[in-house]
Amino acid sequence: MIVRLLGYQPDNDPSIVGVLTNCSGVVPTLRGMKGAPSPADGGMATLAATCVGAAVVTKLDGSTRLFAGAPQKIYEAGASTWTDVSRAATYTTGTTSVWRFAQQGNVSFAANGSDTLQASTGSAFSCIAGAPIANIVETVGKFVFAIGTSANAHGVQWSALNDYTSWSASIATQAGSDVLTSTSGGNTAGRRFGNTIIVYKKNSMFLGINSGPPTVWEFNLIPGQAGALSQEVVVNIGTPESPKHIFMGEDDFYLYDGSRPIPLGTNRVKLQVFGMLQQNRYYACKALHDRTNSLVRFYYPTTDTAFPNSCVVYNYRTDQWGVDDRQIEAALDFVAPSVSYGGLGALYSTYGSFPNLSYGVAFVGSTQTQPAIFNTSHILKTLTGPAGSTSFTTGDLGDDSQVTTATRVIPRFVQAPATATLTNYYKMASGDSLTSDQTISISSGRFDFMREARWHRLQFNFTGDWEMSGFSPKWEVGGDE
Repeated sequence: MIVRLLGYQPDNDPSIVGVLTNCSGVVPTLRGMKGAPSPADGGMATLAATCVGAAVVTKLDGSTRLFAGAPQKIYEAGASTWTDVSRAATYTTGTTSVWRFAQQGNVSFAANGSDTLQASTGSAFSCIAGAPIANIVETVGKFVFAIGTSANAHGVQWSALNDYTSWSASIATQAGSDVLTSTSGGNTAGRRFGNTIIVYKKNSMFLGINSGPPTVWEFNLIPGQAGALSQEVVVNIGTPESPKHIFMGEDDFYLYDGSRPIPLGTNRVKLQVFGMLQQNRYYACKALHDRTNSLVRFYYPTTDTAFPNSCVVYNYRTDQWGVDDRQIEAALDFVAPSVSYGGLGALYSTYGSFPNLSYGVAFVGSTQTQPAIFNTSHILKTLTGPAGSTSFTTGDLGDDSQVTTATRVIPRFVQAPATATLTNYYKMASGDSLTSDQTISISSGRFDFMREARWHRLQFNFTGDWEMSGFSPKWEVGGDE
């Protein structure tokens, strides 16, 4: 018998073979589950203040800019240090507000809900004269959108066609606005969806379509009661031609592909996550997309703090869940800046500390996107380090009508860990509490022990990198009782 790992499913029946009832630092893969990577040094100096929003934006020539917003400043990443690219006057970001960034051509935009919309064409940001104050900025084609404006929490305002400096409503320029009041609550998110845009509230969604003058942008309510908790929990996992959003709503996680929102957490993680979510801190929830591994991490607060401290991880290729808890300030897709010879001294103090690479590639900047976070010490970390101490716990293996004597468990490793132990738990009836048994270290690729019971539950503990597709339990069947 081979038990295939079906991912983290604390809401499900624990007697379903393959479900995991608990995880710590374990994420789903195409072949099973593996230890989650630990935070690694991103090569950047400590940010001067708390990071309240960060993003990498891409210019027309393919080069990138990395911004990190603090309550009073905006910083841009260099090879290893941060440069203040704020406007002349300090900003007044609210205590629960976040910096949001967007890009159109070679112009970078920033919004924080307290100050006039900002723009930068390669140097410092400055206010866009005549633009609104908005919680969110997004771009679609040749339009710039300001969403959740200071004038109206339900408001959506867009710039003139191909002119981000023009915001006065005009049929001639196609600048305009709308107010989305057919459902309650203010706008919480706005994300490009191909050549359209979706504006979210906590429990509703509006699809914005460019219908041309005189209306220009027409917003229609998408059927259902799904919405998004914040701008940071909406992730586009699709392509420009076939967009798909995955997002964290008020009561579940959802996938939207242009037809209808499809729940992803029901009967698996929904009750666990939303039962623990600190409801008055819903705006602090964030998501992080790891395209290479087809993972979306959802960070959420379970205590009354400004930063999320728990995390469930969804693999949209396998439709399975995992857990990778840690407290963060912000999350972003990170592209390491290029390194010039002039910047070597800031990175390597001696020749001996240079990277062990060939002459032709030693100082080429990486263009690969890496999932990254700012930890609570304001330091950027990439989630690329080796796994630390990780574990998962299976569901219940057995039968109420039969006693079995478990004698051995053989893990099916794709990659074996540095160390591995197993703790067996057991009970005699499905409704009983579990009793902890002995903890065994792996030996010759297996765990040997002996325990007689009707139900067995297994906790695997590892150190170091590992990947596992399943396991084979061995037992002898006793008589019916």
